[in-house]
Amino acid sequence: MNRRDFLRASAPLGIVPLLSNGLPLKSMATTSPLWFNPCAVTDRSLVVIYLNGGNDIFNTTVPLNQFTDYANFRPDIYLPQNQLLTLDNTLSANQQIGLHPSLSGLKSLYDSGLMSVIQGVGHAQPNKSHFKALDNWLTGSGGSQHYTSGWLGRFLDDRYPSFNGLPFTGESDPLGMLFGRMNNTGFHTHAEHSHEIVMSGKDSQDFYSVISSIAGEPLTNIPSTEHGGMLSFMEGVATSLNVYAQRVQDTFTNGTNSSVVYPTTNLSNQLKTVSRMLKGGSRTKIFMASTGGFDTHVSQVDNGSSLTGNHSGLLANVGDSIKAFQDDLIAQGLDDNVLTVVFSEFGRKIVQNGSDGVDHGTLSSIFVVGKGVEGGVVGNNIDLQHQDNQGAPNPGQTQYDYRQVYSTILQDWLGAANTSLGNTFPNYTSGNYATQKVPIINTNNIVPSSCYFVPQPQIACACMQVKVMLEGFYDITLGEMKTTLGSSTSFPMTQPYNIPPFTYSGSETITTLPADTVDWVLLELRRADDLTQVIARQAALLRKDGFIIQLDGTAGVSFNSVIDGTYHLAIFHRNHLSIVSSIPVVLDSANYIYDFTQAAWKAYGNRQLKAIGNTHAMFAGDLNGDHIINNQDYNYYQLNTGSSLNYAKADMNGDGNTDALDFDLWSKNRSKLGQFRAAN
Repeated sequence: MNRRDFLRASAPLGIVPLLSNGLPLKSMATTSPLWFNPCAVTDRSLVVIYLNGGNDIFNTTVPLNQFTDYANFRPDIYLPQNQLLTLDNTLSANQQIGLHPSLSGLKSLYDSGLMSVIQGVGHAQPNKSHFKALDNWLTGSGGSQHYTSGWLGRFLDDRYPSFNGLPFTGESDPLGMLFGRMNNTGFHTHAEHSHEIVMSGKDSQDFYSVISSIAGEPLTNIPSTEHGGMLSFMEGVATSLNVYAQRVQDTFTNGTNSSVVYPTTNLSNQLKTVSRMLKGGSRTKIFMASTGGFDTHVSQVDNGSSLTGNHSGLLANVGDSIKAFQDDLIAQGLDDNVLTVVFSEFGRKIVQNGSDGVDHGTLSSIFVVGKGVEGGVVGNNIDLQHQDNQGAPNPGQTQYDYRQVYSTILQDWLGAANTSLGNTFPNYTSGNYATQKVPIINTNNIVPSSCYFVPQPQIACACMQVKVMLEGFYDITLGEMKTTLGSSTSFPMTQPYNIPPFTYSGSETITTLPADTVDWVLLELRRADDLTQVIARQAALLRKDGFIIQLDGTAGVSFNSVIDGTYHLAIFHRNHLSIVSSIPVVLDSANYIYDFTQAAWKAYGNRQLKAIGNTHAMFAGDLNGDHIINNQDYNYYQLNTGSSLNYAKADMNGDGNTDALDFDLWSKNRSKLGQFRAAN
């Protein structure tokens, strides 16, 4: 199964884990609360919204104290002053701004004390390239400082110093999720980077964001460049998607949205999904949503009406989507724990161009929304007369380095210690990020220094949860398997796979049969990159609900002699076709579940699981274990037909008898070919 098929089959909701060590967008660690301290901030999350293309901040937040200059520099695209939404007439004159008329949603949030606007954000040595500017914002680079890793990734690496890229004990959610389309491979338009993973679209009945496809087959000839590194990341995220797909689906299915009406836009669908997942129990720490179209060189406004046009629609989408999202969080009692940050890779020039648009600029603003925000305007209006030689704000006007904003959020909202900030931003001391915080978190929500997180290595276990059903044993009416064999006196107390074709020499023995036991199964771990290589073998018991259990009845599979990592898992039964997981499974989290009953694609190969109602089960009938159901199996059945109340191989339905019911199972499955033999 290729990645496209997997994603289409596996998830009603698609997410990419993002922003960990290495590149600006890599797989994050898995969740836990971000810290292990007694403070009451352990469930906080951060939602980052990226406005792709460079939003025109001067038509978003108009500097009212310089309205005449504003109109003169933009004679065809300026917004009439009497149409602007005055943000706050109690502010000083050099902070008075008017929001674009389409931003009534943000105006409402500001009036409720739920939004802060940080003006003059950027860097003293900005870059007007989309790729490079976004790279700086995501990596925390700028000027002489350049990093190939993301600032959130470095932050999480510091939090989890022994993180190995997989879920660990007690934590089944990814720390970061990326929604929407993200222009991060260095190409100017989406069409030029069609190899990235697509997380967009919706199902109007049930789902608001789906993995619709991976746009493009595996990349070849990736250049050994910075851009090539980004592309390599994009190719590598599929494994993490596979690991977390079921958990992501579960939090979505278990969650709800309130009665708040969201706009019918892609960004709105992304945020609606985030809210639903949080309500469904997701402990993901950082969500990133995105929306594009802000590269408004041409036709930013309608000819003859600056109040309408492309930019107006883009801003209405942003404002209305964020307002609905915040209202939904409030209605569901989630607003205490979520902070939303909105940014773009740069602003636009102060002067308009000749195409009713504006070209790439320098400084911009960041919007921060949430109950934990200190509402207001931070920083003064940019001086429109103070331009560079291209008509953009002179970068000497930078009031807040974006790393100051990041550091404030990491420490005051997520509880990062000074040492963590130093590891996240290597120039932290010279940048004075801790001593020059941005006042955007209100005092009631700032994490006190006594609650700063002290990094601790996570504790991993070589274990997982596995669910599988046996055809014939499975009763579709009850939704579980029969325990007739487990209840019989002939049930073996020592594993029965010491004979050909399995020839397993393990000594697994039980003295007391755990409740609801169905039968013994044999498990094999195989290398993730080579299915022919067997790493470990182990016999275990199968419970009637499909979960494989340990010999003492504890649910879960544990391989004590195997290091943590990802492996393919093969399952063998005495008279059923063997199966192996279609994707690598995670062996270091007791909460990680690989559910073979969920869909046919869960087993590697073509139709290796049989659909029985809404579940999927292993095919019955392979009596001699040669991975094909044929006349040799029938001959074995014939030799043993009529036997009863014993632990017989020919008893394919597990009722203790070898009879016509078993023949029927063989007959329906004859000629079915399996994929894997047991190691012997």
